[in-house]
Amino acid sequence: MVTNGFLIENYPGLEAPLPGPAFAARLQQHLDRFELSVYRAEVNRVDADGSGWILRTDRESILAPCVILATGTTPREWELPEDSVARRRLFTEVGELLDVFPSPHRVLVIGGGEAAFDYALSLARAGAEVTILVRGATARAKGRLWELVNNTSQIRIEYGTRVTSLVESATGMTAWLETQRGAEQQSIDAVLTAIGRTRNTPNLPGSLAEQMDQKALRPAPGLFVCGDARCGSVGQAGIAVGDGLQAAAEAVAWTTRRQHRRTQLHARGDF
Repeated sequence: MVTNGFLIENYPGLEAPLPGPAFAARLQQHLDRFELSVYRAEVNRVDADGSGWILRTDRESILAPCVILATGTTPREWELPEDSVARRRLFTEVGELLDVFPSPHRVLVIGGGEAAFDYALSLARAGAEVTILVRGATARAKGRLWELVNNTSQIRIEYGTRVTSLVESATGMTAWLETQRGAEQQSIDAVLTAIGRTRNTPNLPGSLAEQMDQKALRPAPGLFVCGDARCGSVGQAGIAVGDGLQAAAEAVAWTTRRQHRRTQLHARGDF
């Protein structure tokens, strides 16, 4: 989410607003400063074990005494219009789109929320002519983002509009639209959908899943949840960091108490 951000300007301590990728680079520098390594694997399931938790990943199973889930959110999938063939040029993340098309000419953004408006600004900065398609009569995005979009000449907003068909060719894509003016078509390079996000968590036992729905910081001993994985799609870097710090403090306190208890048992010969 940070990498996809147009500008991070509400994070305390920044001397000036930063593009999302630049802010992400600062977070990486913070990890490097404390020599924290990143192990890349996809966690598919988390199970309780007698001595902790088992993380079942696409690489191996990992046993951990304590786990913090900071898995964020995942984009909602957009259902393609009937008879459409266009998946190679359909994206849910602006970063992925710009990786494939670093200099797009024309892009449709589907959605009326803050993410759609933010993505449109990033695409315009990359040189694209952007059309935001909003199904309703008004957009959900308000305030500063709405003002920035409306003051950017490369972006226009179409209200009361939906895509009826998408057809891909060797050189681009044709989108058929149903607008307030009637049926229209546009030649575009790609479509970016921003129609909401859902919490992204691995499969958990039933009782833990219920606790997750209650937004509990600690759904079970040794298991902690923070950020959008716990709160839903808040989309604020400051909130994510604060919630993460609280989870980290709770996890350290829990593991310290657990180790102290084990030490006492060893001393009495009960372990």
